[in-house]
Amino acid sequence: MRSRPLIRLQVPRVVFPGETIDVGLSLDSATETPIDFVRVTLEHTQKVGSQGSQTLPVSRDLLFLSEDVAGKGRLGEGVHRYRVSFALPVDLPPSHAGSLASCRCRVSVLVSIPWWLNAEESEVILVGRPTVPAPKDEPFTSASSREHGAFVEVSLPRRTFAPGEPLAGAIAFGDLGGRRPFTLDVSLIAVERAQLSQHTLSSEGRQLSFFKDLAGVAEGAEVPFRIALPRELAFSYSAAEVSLEYRLEVTLEHVGGRVLHSVPVVIDRLEPRTGREGKRPPVGADRWRAVWASVGQRVGLSLGGRGLRLRGVRAGCAVEVAPAEKESSAGLSATVRFAEPLGLHLGVRPRGVLDLGGMATGEGGFEEGGFDRRFRVRGREEAQVLAALTPALRGALSAFHLADVDDAEARVWSAAGASDGPGLEAFLAQVDALARAIAKAGAALPPPAAMAAWLPAWRRFAEENAGALGVGSMRLAWTFEGGRFELETLFKGAAPTGTRLVLRLDPPIAGAGGTMKAAEQRIAATILEQAARLGRVADAGAEAGVAVAPGEISVVMAAPLADPAAAQEVQRPMLALAREMRGERRGGPYR
Repeated sequence: MRSRPLIRLQVPRVVFPGETIDVGLSLDSATETPIDFVRVTLEHTQKVGSQGSQTLPVSRDLLFLSEDVAGKGRLGEGVHRYRVSFALPVDLPPSHAGSLASCRCRVSVLVSIPWWLNAEESEVILVGRPTVPAPKDEPFTSASSREHGAFVEVSLPRRTFAPGEPLAGAIAFGDLGGRRPFTLDVSLIAVERAQLSQHTLSSEGRQLSFFKDLAGVAEGAEVPFRIALPRELAFSYSAAEVSLEYRLEVTLEHVGGRVLHSVPVVIDRLEPRTGREGKRPPVGADRWRAVWASVGQRVGLSLGGRGLRLRGVRAGCAVEVAPAEKESSAGLSATVRFAEPLGLHLGVRPRGVLDLGGMATGEGGFEEGGFDRRFRVRGREEAQVLAALTPALRGALSAFHLADVDDAEARVWSAAGASDGPGLEAFLAQVDALARAIAKAGAALPPPAAMAAWLPAWRRFAEENAGALGVGSMRLAWTFEGGRFELETLFKGAAPTGTRLVLRLDPPIAGAGGTMKAAEQRIAATILEQAARLGRVADAGAEAGVAVAPGEISVVMAAPLADPAAAQEVQRPMLALAREMRGERRGGPYR
């Protein structure tokens, strides 16, 4: 006579990502019963609702782990005990119960009984949000657009808060044009979003608010606010197609209308702070910020949300301007980041009193104030470096008190006062001239002399494959059959000595870089065979010249490449190796 055993599960009530769950299981069988198996399963399932639409809710497993604790046989009369452990990934999303979606973790047991009703039992486990150290305070300010006149500024000590903490800051408003302000409302808004099929669902809810009557409050005056966050407030959440975000929404009502401004904030499980609310930057009638915003806007740069910092793009270069930090006295600094790295091993540094050597540009010689007297120039190949340092670029660098240039960016300094409008305007004009000179120099950069005859072939390949060519270092990046490839010329001094072909793995392959399986070794041998036709293969890694890492597969050939098209036969087995490492089964010559 067979019977369904009584199942008892012992599981923890709360677990955290990265932990191991120990599951205790007992089966109390009244009679000897044949079974197919006893299976314990852990499922972490996300369910996205339909919000009243005709689309059915969608569920999918974010984690599914299963283990058979008993196989086919007979379950004897009495109590049988088992234990099983499941390791949770460190990036496992926590449990979530929202209006649009939920994320629930469940441990279940199935006793499969042939020709009989199966026995099943399950328990729900809460996956908690791990407590993290409170991030360092980073006070900041944020302002609404001034494009339509009236604006508000918000000042906060940080962006991340914990339930039970006060969310405190200050608001200021301006440019009302004589219109009377009415009220100020500061609200914490929760926004849940979910992706369901081709539709994005969203739900907003006002959680808490601060209200202020602005009678008698002048433009530019700080209006402090404080919102007590309840301890049961849900944490910010983001997993797969679901997110819960918070924003601080400021609404200014005035005679002429309404100003609305939002600031994203994060609610997280943090270690207790010292109880202080944190310092925040001032807002309101601040002369320095007004000067920077006005001058920066005239040259196409915008003021950042915190402190005095202008950012923008000039002549394709990313520009950032801030008060000088290099000198103790007042001044201005700027960083001009090139659209593409020059690839020259370039170094232009202020020359010290005893700093001799370097390349001579011929600009002013070593006379007082001359470029070569002020700066020491280094690089891989002198002809390329001198071609990059055009007269316009040398003149632009000489306009600053200090300058420091490498392959990726130029950093410059001036003694002009940070709060002086005319001085800031003159400095920004010099920065703009520098960005234009850099852009022109980069566009006309010659290749290494030893590879000059091969440049047409490299350009042709880049054009045919929609690739990005860095002429200075003869480096290519392109996409082939869905894979992102890079071709890098290797140098010893000024001489090109090799070529490195890289396939970027996105996403990275966990565990890649260990001992290859037999099938992977066969494909790696094909890579080497094809690469050897282009020249001797250098020792690039553990697998006889084929280097494998979680983020890339590469092979190094001990000679520069005259035509990148010759490497195409190496690309296909590299793609095949990536597919094999991912466990993808696809037919082809490398299987």
